Amino acid sequence: MKKTIAHLTFSLLFLFNPITTVHEEIANHLFSTKSVSFKGDDNNWGIFHELTLGGTDIIYQTTIKYKGKYDKDLFKSYSRYLISYNNGTIGGEKFLLNQSGEFHGKKRECGGCEFIDKEKEVYYEIYWKDTISTVILKKVDKPNN
Repeated sequence: MKKTIAHLTFSLLFLFNPITTVHEEIANHLFSTKSVSFKGDDNNWGIFHELTLGGTDIIYQTTIKYKGKYDKDLFKSYSRYLISYNNGTIGGEKFLLNQSGEFHGKKRECGGCEFIDKEKEVYYEIYWKDTISTVILKKVDKPNN
């Protein structure tokens, strides 16, 4: 009987000990948050892009500022942007500039994309007024707009 109890205790300890370790790693991963930011500009646009990994969810947010000469059409009609990097596309959306010539995007979930914290740059294509501008954004250490 003592042998059976000792064997059962040893078996239970063996079975549940690895689960505890894996469970702790999963819990730490699910509740950890890290973010990566990219910033860049050209003659017409200044862009700041941030990706945040919270558990298994990837959220991104974009701020775009028009630096060119005032053009009332840009404030009345939508433009679009597409974000890509060497291995794929992150996402995009249409946007409308406010009266200050800026667009402050809402935080959006990035379904199906990967957290690109190893990338050194991302590419923005902005489709505006029958023109396509490509802006290269470089990875920045701190999210300073």
